[in-house]
Amino acid sequence: MESLKYNSLPELFFATCHRENFGGWYQRRNREWTHFSRETLARDTQALALALHSRGVQEGESIGIIAGSSPYWIMADIATQINHARVVPLFPNISSENFNFQCDDSTVRLLVINNIADLDSSLKDSLSRFSTIICIDPSSELPDRGAYWNDLLSEGYALLQQQEKAQWIQSQIESIRPDDLFSIIYTSGSTGRPKGAELSHRNMIVQIQSLFDLYTVDPEKDSCLTILPVAHVFERMAVYFYTLCGTTVYFADSPKNVAKIMTEIKPSIMVVVPRILERLFESITAAAEKARGPKRLLIKNAIKLAKLNDPLKKRNHAMKFYDKLVYSKMRNAIGGNFKLIVSGSSALNKSILRFFMNIGLPVYEGYGLTECSPVVSTNCDHDLCVGSVGKPLKHLQVRIGENNEVLVKGDSVFAGYHNMPELNAEIFTADGFFKTGDQGSIDENGFLSLTGRIKELLKTSTGKYVSPNPIELEISRHPLVEQALVIANDRKFASALIWINPEGARRLLRISKEDFRMDLALQSLRVRESILRHITRINRKLSHWEKICRWTLIGDELSIESGLLTPTLKIRRKAAEERYADKIEGMYTATST
Repeated sequence: MESLKYNSLPELFFATCHRENFGGWYQRRNREWTHFSRETLARDTQALALALHSRGVQEGESIGIIAGSSPYWIMADIATQINHARVVPLFPNISSENFNFQCDDSTVRLLVINNIADLDSSLKDSLSRFSTIICIDPSSELPDRGAYWNDLLSEGYALLQQQEKAQWIQSQIESIRPDDLFSIIYTSGSTGRPKGAELSHRNMIVQIQSLFDLYTVDPEKDSCLTILPVAHVFERMAVYFYTLCGTTVYFADSPKNVAKIMTEIKPSIMVVVPRILERLFESITAAAEKARGPKRLLIKNAIKLAKLNDPLKKRNHAMKFYDKLVYSKMRNAIGGNFKLIVSGSSALNKSILRFFMNIGLPVYEGYGLTECSPVVSTNCDHDLCVGSVGKPLKHLQVRIGENNEVLVKGDSVFAGYHNMPELNAEIFTADGFFKTGDQGSIDENGFLSLTGRIKELLKTSTGKYVSPNPIELEISRHPLVEQALVIANDRKFASALIWINPEGARRLLRISKEDFRMDLALQSLRVRESILRHITRINRKLSHWEKICRWTLIGDELSIESGLLTPTLKIRRKAAEERYADKIEGMYTATST
């Protein structure tokens, strides 16, 4: 096993809080930043841990957290771990069925929320099941058996005055073993029943140690921006990585404000999912639309060149010219200070990746799963292959198994799913490799590339298999397309639901934001012909049973709140197929596209 610098996440957390050069954390609320000093983080977390203990939290229990990303979330996480309990991250917009299943499966009795108003009505109806509900926001309505965060801190601070209580905290931290569970994380998934991945302190600490050796982070100069929900393992891991590095962390209030936030704080490091970079790309390139005459042509040519050029090749004179006049301004528009942006969760549009790298933004793609805590592989500045998901972390063994399945083994790979012994017996090979369900290949230089997902192979009624992910990614590369969903299971041919990108449609039709109407865009001949040409080009590369024979445009907004996207902004296949069942059936009974 890998040697550990710390035995537990609480030990790591408090060690960082004791570092004099640790600048603490910030949270954005009401357009202002609230500072949490290292002393505040340490003392409030200790007080919360004692308050939870005094309210009867027992070793091995589960505490649910259903709140937005903030220092409070991480403090609740660490305080729970001090009590030798496990945190179950929950999302405010999940179905009541999944919410209740996850709470039942992990026996959540105590719930931490931000504000009761943030919950869907169906979740509010489930609150009576909990023994205690802690509200972080002091303006929140207090439910039955509720307690305010600040009141718990007052209880904890009173207890901290007793020497034996302070000693209890230290004893609790020292007695945490690396292989103890710190969290049960339910995979949101696009299909099927949620599965609770059990992650240990060792799983997380080994991983962030490997990343610490891979990326150079300076606590004196670097600052980190947290955009994604920390309820998702990717961002939660990132926050603990930042904690290991001792850097200042800024918790954003919403991904929608990301461009403005970047200019406010000028961060140097963040992790993202492709959707955020795609939105950022649209924001940055919007200047071309506003410009006129020679300036418009200059910006458009600069964008085109950045999307096409190989970023690993030496910059030519044209690129240097555009850097001075265009690219430097684009960098400054998002703070101008980035040294590391890691993209994960799903594949990033390759032309957008080339664009960011060519304008001087260091975007590195990686790959991971909740079950692997989550990172399996990643690119970095000194080991980069554009189009791949990088090399496996140094402590992991990765190989390609039957059906080109990516297999992973190492100290950051979980031991199994909660309460699922039969499935756990199936998900590992005889020699202990986790079966990821993803298909891929490893080149002669050790770079991993993904080619599809075994579990999402679609079988047509003629017995042919279609891998939807690569096709969906190709369709989504068009500026008019928000996302795409390939349909083929038990069907005689493949079809696709295509969500229109309103910004892309508006630009194509040269309509102002005020005058844009989605219903007219859906009927536009220019829009449909552009997408038809795109589909035709894609079909030329596909086997005949994979070709998209029919497609339907969708104008609805894709969002987590609608139930169509997972927290990492991937389409929920089952939910989408159910919601658009009539449109799908229409494609198989229609006589034309």
